Amino acid sequence: MAVRALEAELLAVREALKLAWDKGLKRVIVESDSESVVNRIRNQLTRQPKNQIEAVILECQSYVSREWNCFLQHTHREGNFAADALTKIIISESFDLHVFNHPPKSLSLILLADKIGMAVPRHGALDRNQIGHLKVLKRELLARNLHWY
Repeated sequence: MAVRALEAELLAVREALKLAWDKGLKRVIVESDSESVVNRIRNQLTRQPKNQIEAVILECQSYVSREWNCFLQHTHREGNFAADALTKIIISESFDLHVFNHPPKSLSLILLADKIGMAVPRHGALDRNQIGHLKVLKRELLARNLHWY
């Protein structure tokens, strides 16, 4: 992984941890498709950072070790179709920080598929049968006033 990509991933994890902490969230799972970033935050021993990357790693470690239920894990890009779809939506708008109080409606079925563990093909599109199944499930859940996001 190039240094720039590593730094960008680290900065994204740091911002996610900071935002979750500042919002007072008590249980947080942070997933990254960068195994290198996850391993560095989990395992790198840094007391006095020698560069910007080590400083960000140290800051991420401080968030993970705080008094809250925070778990950092590696997930293959294909393993979190919802996050990948959301990233594509955001990047098409701008590179600014976006915070949603509720997920965009366009992610509704994707989040439901993610929640129930439905396999999504590598190209990242739900097929017609999957969409049909999810729409039925969505109607049933909404009829019972249950939400999945």
